[in-house]
Amino acid sequence: MFTGFGPDLIPFFLDLRFHNDRSFMEANRERYYQSVRDPFYRFIEALTPAMLKIDPDFETRPHKCLSRINRDTRFSRDKSPYRDHLWLAFRKSAGEKDGMPFYWVEIGPEWVNWGLGVWGENREMMDAMRRRMLAHPDDYLRILPILKRRGLTLSGREWKKLPVPGEVPEALRPWYLKREIYAEKNGVSQGVIFQSDFVDRVSRDFTAMAPLYRIFTGCAEEAMNLLDVEGGSI
Repeated sequence: MFTGFGPDLIPFFLDLRFHNDRSFMEANRERYYQSVRDPFYRFIEALTPAMLKIDPDFETRPHKCLSRINRDTRFSRDKSPYRDHLWLAFRKSAGEKDGMPFYWVEIGPEWVNWGLGVWGENREMMDAMRRRMLAHPDDYLRILPILKRRGLTLSGREWKKLPVPGEVPEALRPWYLKREIYAEKNGVSQGVIFQSDFVDRVSRDFTAMAPLYRIFTGCAEEAMNLLDVEGGSI
């Protein structure tokens, strides 16, 4: 039963930020399990029924959904061995994961946010989205008031010189110009993570974004199929 994160979550992240070494973690391993990992696991389990209604193929095992506290420092100048924040992600459990959309919730010492998107730049998917936008603009226009009502913001870097066809509705021009795309909830008081209705807040936003998830997924799959054909695997 998830009733909100406990009061030691943020203090643990802050302590780890200022004592980011293996001796601290080994001395506080049980504290990490009790204050961080296990509450995140319960949060994931509480969200799971709503997520499986969106997509029955989502990976929902908590240990697969939650990011690792250990950092991969092989290619980073920052050699700190641990993260001072964690995130969870719901994505399809089988097949290709890179370039596919996912839902996330991220909690750090000074922030909490959640949303839906695709990690990094994905030119093939965005090209598929532009083609669909030209063919079926109403599918996108119907989503705009949903995002607005839920306080969700469309974000992502844009192409600076990409020409926008005149038939693209004005409200969709920011979508058309995206080189990466995600919708997110920002500016939320961090106090929400300690409340028993935190799961309901997130699940309502995630459910509201289900039409956008289906668009993202369709465009990503179209892009992957096209790459398979061009690469000669079909």
